[in-house]
Amino acid sequence: MTSINSNIPIIILAGGKGERFINKENLPKQLTTIAKHPIIIEIILYYYKKGFNFFILPLGFKKKFFFDFFNNKKNINKYNLNIITKKFLQKKNKINILLFDAGRNTNKFLRIKKSIKLINDNNYNIGVCYGDIFANIAFDNELSKLNKSKADAVLSAYKENSPFGHLDIKNNFVKKFVEKPKMTKPINIGFYFFKKKVFLNTKSNKFKDLESEFLPYLANQKKLLYHLHNGFHFTVNSQKDLIDIKKKIKKNKIFFNKLL
Repeated sequence: MTSINSNIPIIILAGGKGERFINKENLPKQLTTIAKHPIIIEIILYYYKKGFNFFILPLGFKKKFFFDFFNNKKNINKYNLNIITKKFLQKKNKINILLFDAGRNTNKFLRIKKSIKLINDNNYNIGVCYGDIFANIAFDNELSKLNKSKADAVLSAYKENSPFGHLDIKNNFVKKFVEKPKMTKPINIGFYFFKKKVFLNTKSNKFKDLESEFLPYLANQKKLLYHLHNGFHFTVNSQKDLIDIKKKIKKNKIFFNKLL
């Protein structure tokens, strides 16, 4: 697979506690099967079909499960993986995976900083996503928007349906019920592209969190773009989320089988 995107490493954040997700096997939620494959594999395969072939996993909690899964010969052959230990050992036509222990209590901003140290100097952009969120993002559109701008980052925004029905009211009367409409303002669904320099030029101890500190900092500097995603999106935070999405996949035949 040859693609300009193959030069862009994707950092998948999968080192959190996942305290709301409970299962008998004590598996990390990212390794729980969602359609045909574990969630994190679904994410990786989607990126790979879009031309990306280098993935970095800065691990923390339950790291042994990830090391065991990705170093299993059956999984290596099944998913065409190349498990690398050094940044210059990537292989073409393989899904290159670099796993490392970033520390149990390391915040997401610092996990990205640590990952960047393992990236070749000629990588201009980096991608970042979470290991429990899936969406059919148009990555090329996001990258084009970022590269044509003076911004340092772009994120995927999404207009989620409200979890509640709304009331249309006027003069103390209810005019009608609106069943779970789209929210007027989009949410951040956790898919990013950054210009690598923004992390290289920022001290490791300046920010303690990605979403609550670093991204607002970029926004205040007018360095953060958004791209509105109009496709499919889901997040797995709990067993209920997992059950709900499996029902949707079965009922609506959501695009997994077409894409993966």
